[in-house]
Amino acid sequence: MNLSVVVVTYRRLKRLSMILQAWLRETPDVWLCDCSAGGFKTDLPINYVYAKPDPGNRIRHAVALMTSGDWVVKADDDIVPHEGLGADFVKWGTHLGPCIMGVHGRLFRGPDYYRNTKLYGAKGLSQSQKVDFVGVATCASRRFLAMDLRNCKTEVEDLYWQMARYPKAPKYVIPTKHFQHMDESKDKGRLCGTAPSRAIRMASYKTWYEKEYAGRK
Repeated sequence: MNLSVVVVTYRRLKRLSMILQAWLRETPDVWLCDCSAGGFKTDLPINYVYAKPDPGNRIRHAVALMTSGDWVVKADDDIVPHEGLGADFVKWGTHLGPCIMGVHGRLFRGPDYYRNTKLYGAKGLSQSQKVDFVGVATCASRRFLAMDLRNCKTEVEDLYWQMARYPKAPKYVIPTKHFQHMDESKDKGRLCGTAPSRAIRMASYKTWYEKEYAGRK
């Protein structure tokens, strides 16, 4: 399977070994971007990158360029892949062509990120759904990996990638049930769960929406 995986973490270490082991069952090319304060210790056969001080989630985009797969997954540390998720990404990527896929996505309908977007989830689909933004666990063709990260704010690194750098890249939520959200995905300290981060996200989304998407049919 010509697939690579990049996982980033900065504090959710308790079940990280289990998550990495699950990804290793999908592909041998697994990379961990460890931005935690003390450093994560593991004997798993992964590629390990430790960053201090924490550069934020933008590190996943930099490390993705060092992977070997034609398709590269960028995954949060609060999602567990089940057997077949990697194969689903490769199957749908081969069918759809160069694109950015995800297990969660939004269709843009206006300038307010939280009020003017329609949500789609992979488990509720029987066919791929074209959207404007995907998240949680994304999978991209290599042609959509390279970018200048100097203007990328940590709170909006995914929007920067998909809206500021590759707004015209085709994006799809694919149908798959081969994953599980961890309880940590709803914790109060999650990125963009706090008011300041949400404000940055909303402002950035509005700017890029009005530049690239407003007025389209």
